Amino acid sequence: MSVFLAMALDAYRELNAKKLFWITLGLSGMVVIAFGSIGFNEQGMSMFYGLWQIDSEFVNSTTPWSRTLYVGIFSDFIVGLWLSWIAIILALISTCTIFPDFLADGAIDLVLSKPLHRVTLFAMKFGMSLMFVVLQVMVFCVGIFLCVGLRIGEWNWMIFAAVPVVTVVYSYIFAVCVLTGVLTRSAITALLLTLMFWSSLFGMQTSQSMLLQYRIRFEIETANAERRIEQLETRLAAIEPDSNDPGNAFARADFQRRLEEARVDRESSIDGGAKLAPWHIPIRVITAVLPKTQPTVGLLSRWLKDSEGFSIAGMMRGDMTGQRTSSLMPDPTDVEVTHRLEKKLDAYSGWYIIGTSLAFEALVLAAACIVFVRRDY
Repeated sequence: MSVFLAMALDAYRELNAKKLFWITLGLSGMVVIAFGSIGFNEQGMSMFYGLWQIDSEFVNSTTPWSRTLYVGIFSDFIVGLWLSWIAIILALISTCTIFPDFLADGAIDLVLSKPLHRVTLFAMKFGMSLMFVVLQVMVFCVGIFLCVGLRIGEWNWMIFAAVPVVTVVYSYIFAVCVLTGVLTRSAITALLLTLMFWSSLFGMQTSQSMLLQYRIRFEIETANAERRIEQLETRLAAIEPDSNDPGNAFARADFQRRLEEARVDRESSIDGGAKLAPWHIPIRVITAVLPKTQPTVGLLSRWLKDSEGFSIAGMMRGDMTGQRTSSLMPDPTDVEVTHRLEKKLDAYSGWYIIGTSLAFEALVLAAACIVFVRRDY
């Protein structure tokens, strides 16, 4: 226990000496203050502590959409942008030197002279590195918890789920940083390679989501075309083919033209979906075995979603107006694509998302630990 406390104190002193811990904490405080400046009244919502009023019949203190917007800003935007990107990048910059500096000549000798197994030493050092994110996100969530409670009267303890979610996302990335750090003993190299790996993950996950979205669109367009074909064939069959009425002849010609167009649209949609499959399937397989940073963060939005189904995505679809369309998504097909994509993504369980990601992390950490244990110092 004394060795553990000594290493914890050493990790704190190292982070504190770089001042980046306090800079990140100060920036997080500014984000909380900006978030707390948003309020709601019977006329709509206010910003900057009442300096700017936005009147709305849908988003105000009397409708459930105020809760959806306020909590959604936290779960979808603040967590998705600040905690899952900027704060993690700052944490990587602060912690990327921990293992390379620890492996420097003379730095590790004093620790190894004590009766402590190298695997235990490796695990303790990794765990201490995660404390940077745990402390940052915990303080941040306390501020958000107070803002949500005071602004909309909802003391939602699920907000603190951001602590393990963001920490586990950071651990996926930091594991790669540790492996490259013990291999190269260079903090800069480890940081650059880790950022490249992270950006590659983001690219593959974004590509997988976009390809899935396009495949859903082609499925919807195919189904719509088939419905049009069925309707046109029914109406065409109802027109007497042997009638001498010029109007009937004109109607038959018009329906036949529209029927041919619908068949062309159906074939085009089927062909488009078939062309995407050879691209989508390999990317889906690759992303299945790699850490799922974006889906892991998305779990928080799922857990904080209103029990009645109100969500930021629903607001974009126009659900709040009851028309299922909005200025952001005027096309009904876009609305349906977004709705189906949301349902497909929500179908992935948290056990699958986090479990497969932690399995990859365990393999990376095992490789790093083997290098750490076998290296001569």
